[in-house]
Amino acid sequence: MTPIDPAIAAKLAAALASGPTALFAELSALFTAVPGIRTATFIATAPDKTVTHRIGTSNPVHFPVGNVDPVEDTLWNNRILREMKPVIGNDPAGIAAFIPEVDGLLAMGYTACSCFPIVIAGETRGVVALLGDAGVFTPSALAAIDALLPIAALTFTFHGISERR
Repeated sequence: MTPIDPAIAAKLAAALASGPTALFAELSALFTAVPGIRTATFIATAPDKTVTHRIGTSNPVHFPVGNVDPVEDTLWNNRILREMKPVIGNDPAGIAAFIPEVDGLLAMGYTACSCFPIVIAGETRGVVALLGDAGVFTPSALAAIDALLPIAALTFTFHGISERR
């Protein structure tokens, strides 16, 4: 038994050696290989926990790196950052339950969204946000995503990665 495909392991090792940008590219390819997932975005929590900011994405046109959002008392922030649990909207109504910007996502053709907290040493260091088609978050897709999340956590171990730029 091989815990991870050797070719994927080699790509991840090379990306880790190169730095966060290369790792975002490899992780984006892995997450968007899950059927129905079209965009993967990586969000860091600033060390002082006052803001989150995009640090990587497979779609820099619509989700530019560097975007900063304040950490306020919202359902999304409470669920992801404080409860350390994922948010999964498998259709437009599900997205709207946690993400006020649902109209913008729908206009871009996304009808499902999920955000998975990356918890390291008991705190949410970041988030993997995935966008795609309604109904995409099936049990098999969620299992594939769950298998990738520990690998994505490596991103948030780079020195200074969570510092606001």
